[in-house]
Amino acid sequence: MRRWAAWLLALPLLLGGCGDRSLILTVDVLSFLSPADVSQSYSVPGGIPSTTVDVASESVNLLPGVGDVTEVSSATLKIAASFDNQTGTASGTVLIYIASADSTDPFTTTPIASLPVTLTPGNVTNVSTEVSSIQLAQALVHASARVGIRINFDSTATPPLQFVTGTETITQLLATVITKKKL
Repeated sequence: MRRWAAWLLALPLLLGGCGDRSLILTVDVLSFLSPADVSQSYSVPGGIPSTTVDVASESVNLLPGVGDVTEVSSATLKIAASFDNQTGTASGTVLIYIASADSTDPFTTTPIASLPVTLTPGNVTNVSTEVSSIQLAQALVHASARVGIRINFDSTATPPLQFVTGTETITQLLATVITKKKL
């Protein structure tokens, strides 16, 4: 009986080398951002169709060498944000940019994700999504990456001389990258 139990314990170790040799990286991108970049107050004048607020632009150090020995299979990014809007009405878009570190400005690349948001006075609005992107995967298998967060506001629903004010907080930026061993 003991011999049988020993084989059962050893079986997972023996089969461990028989898989597809995937490396799954989970990167809490939010943890790399400073608290000042995670939560910010906004004050946007009313009556303007497009106002851009850059929330964050950070360089993130990752796991070096992963891109040299693996090929990317897929990548997903879970994103969530909360808006505690005090005054005014606006619609907006939260744009998430993640680019390889050789990019001097992440905002010059195509956004990884775009989340629509509608803000009304005195309400908290939560938005979230999950996106898949090869651009994300390619950026996260390098030694470092650039992360940018931008919000575009359309405050035409608020009269001029009034403001849309509140606080935005990015609550989740969690990336999962699946890579396979290069042959």
